Amino acid sequence: MVILMNFKNITQPFSLYLKSERVSENTLRNYLLDSQHFLAWLANNYPDLASDNPNIIAQNISLVVLNNYKDFLKNNHTAPSTVNRRLSSLRKLSEFFVSQGWRQNNPGKKVANITNKKDTGDYWQILNRFAKSLKTEEKSSSTIRNYLSDVRGYLYFINKKLTNN
Repeated sequence: MVILMNFKNITQPFSLYLKSERVSENTLRNYLLDSQHFLAWLANNYPDLASDNPNIIAQNISLVVLNNYKDFLKNNHTAPSTVNRRLSSLRKLSEFFVSQGWRQNNPGKKVANITNKKDTGDYWQILNRFAKSLKTEEKSSSTIRNYLSDVRGYLYFINKKLTNN
């Protein structure tokens, strides 16, 4: 059974909250779409929480529920970057719930991002150190992201060459 709800009593005030934090339009759109995706999943997997009442939903979102959602995303072969973006959106949604007084604590803080399998290994630590050094050089976040993407691509290429020989 698929439960369809619009969750406007949550998403509209969440949108205003995000705008007050001056997030970019792209970030706003992603947070809202990701939150709607989560809320739809929640309604279908926890029908007792299928409510447009923000207090009911906020009070009942636990670390277990958030980790179940994370497992759902992974089991459905969602790209690791998408999983992590959605988890980031949930951390922000949980922060919003606390700011509204609908929750005392933020369970989203305890939900860890997943690591991409291709990023595991010894060079992961090197990439992290490289990113930190770029930050200390005050490079922009887009420059850092681009440098890291280029290095990952190069390392993937080298690894593929070495394993094919």
